[in-house]
Amino acid sequence: MTRSSSGRRTRARTRRVAPLVLATLLAIGGVAAWRAEHAAPPSPQQKDTPKAPANQVVLPQDASQLAFLKLEAAGLAPLPASDPMNARLALAEDRTARIFPPLAGRILALKADPGDAVVSGTPLAILDAPDFGQAVADLRKAQADATLKKKALARAQTLFGGEALARRDLEAAQADARAADAEADRARLRLANLAPPGSRIEGQRLVLRAPLGGVVVDRQANPGTEVRPDAATPLFILSDLRRLWLNIDLPEQAAALAKPGAAVNFSVEAFPGEEFSARIERVGAMVDPTTRRIPVRALVDNGDGRLKPEMFARATISDPKAATVLRVPVGALLTDGLTTRLFVQLGPRTFERRRVSVARQDAEFAYLTPDSGLKPGDKVVVRGALLLASELAQGE
Repeated sequence: MTRSSSGRRTRARTRRVAPLVLATLLAIGGVAAWRAEHAAPPSPQQKDTPKAPANQVVLPQDASQLAFLKLEAAGLAPLPASDPMNARLALAEDRTARIFPPLAGRILALKADPGDAVVSGTPLAILDAPDFGQAVADLRKAQADATLKKKALARAQTLFGGEALARRDLEAAQADARAADAEADRARLRLANLAPPGSRIEGQRLVLRAPLGGVVVDRQANPGTEVRPDAATPLFILSDLRRLWLNIDLPEQAAALAKPGAAVNFSVEAFPGEEFSARIERVGAMVDPTTRRIPVRALVDNGDGRLKPEMFARATISDPKAATVLRVPVGALLTDGLTTRLFVQLGPRTFERRRVSVARQDAEFAYLTPDSGLKPGDKVVVRGALLLASELAQGE
């Protein structure tokens, strides 16, 4: 094959391929032009919305996360002088009466139920007590004997004045009269101990009455129950619930803070987010060798009756010289290693993550140091902070 014939075939093949290449290039260019012409125009939000600054989250107006967020304002509060301590509300024993039957007997009727408010002297129960009937009979017998001895003494004095009776007999009559009076007084005091003066006495029925005003806290009695004065459980417990005791287990290291008259703040699970106050009355003289705690008793004003005995509480001792700092709910804090952050609302849909320092923390609140960068009244996210942190992480 000659060189000239080979070159002719190559030129012919080139002339056939060139139109195909040209057609392919024209097709690609047409597709690109069509896509450019029919592409969706950028939305106004994409054009106008600038990128959020670092540590800020801007949620869309219809973002579902907004429904899960809960905000609360940061407030000012005194910095607690101690860590939260275990405490328990109890009846104020100086305003509490535990009523046992003074005599053995059987309950005939009950006049008060648990929860009833009573005043001093209110009947609580009626007992059939044979010993009470015996006490009534003893008094009447002693009074009759005292009356007889007084008459005998009067006759002896008359006879002695007429020199018809020896002095020895007069002195014996005087001694008998004094002994009868003493026995009558003893029987009267015995009956007064069982039934207040002026009470109506009906045979051997003994009426148990309230010794003080308050509320019937507990009742361990039923009609027909046999009762004894040496029983282990009282029939009734009455207490004035307007005052309660707060018994605090104070750690050894906080012993210097507990002084009579010091203020105590405490919270209970029944009223989350609410604080109550008390004042220390007594501080234990020794440390419990088992728990290594010092018993402390504080007086609680419970005039509204919301607090109940035997509620558990978390208490902190207040220092009158304590600094006033910002306080936020612990649900607002996000802890990452040694760093603590929270989200602050800047606008309706704008939130900023800020780093804070915690001076003291309990189960409900965190007390921040002054360099935390918050102001009183700032709205912090107390629920849903993890959602905002996730949004911020995606943006980064």
